Amino acid sequence: APGTVYIFFIVAQRGRVENPVVQKSSDPVFDTPALSAIKQWKFEPGKRNGKAVRFHMRVPISFPKG
Repeated sequence: APGTVYIFFIVAQRGRVENPVVQKSSDPVFDTPALSAIKQWKFEPGKRNGKAVRFHMRVPISFPKG
């Protein structure tokens, strides 16, 4: 069956992913690949008054049928 893992993490000032954790998962077999994937991602940093700031984010990562 396809699976979805919800990852909660912090986007640091430079857009790097920090402290990713699995918040919800349809199957634990997907947790490790989802965490590995999210660590490779880069985001546009949040901005407040023109300054880069850290912010929290939650994204679903979906896996096709096995």
